[in-house]
Amino acid sequence: MKPNVKTAMENLIKEAREKLPFNYSFDSDCEGRCEECPFKLMEFLDMDLSDWEDKLKRGDTPNLGDVHRLGRDCKEIYGILQNKGFLKHNQ
Repeated sequence: MKPNVKTAMENLIKEAREKLPFNYSFDSDCEGRCEECPFKLMEFLDMDLSDWEDKLKRGDTPNLGDVHRLGRDCKEIYGILQNKGFLKHNQ
């Protein structure tokens, strides 16, 4: 049985927090290009995840589009971090 949308969002947030390196310091890895800056991408994603964590605690219910967008952002940032060598390709 598939989880409801709220549970799917909670699971997505949990998985993102476990698999992405939120505690890594990217300060010394600046390449001068901001569009794929690991620090900025992780900061953006952390704010988005925190926002959804707060909304869920308040009782807000996401829709499928919200889960899809957050999942897409997580996957995209994960791929960028893999390509830049911050994550192993077999994780």
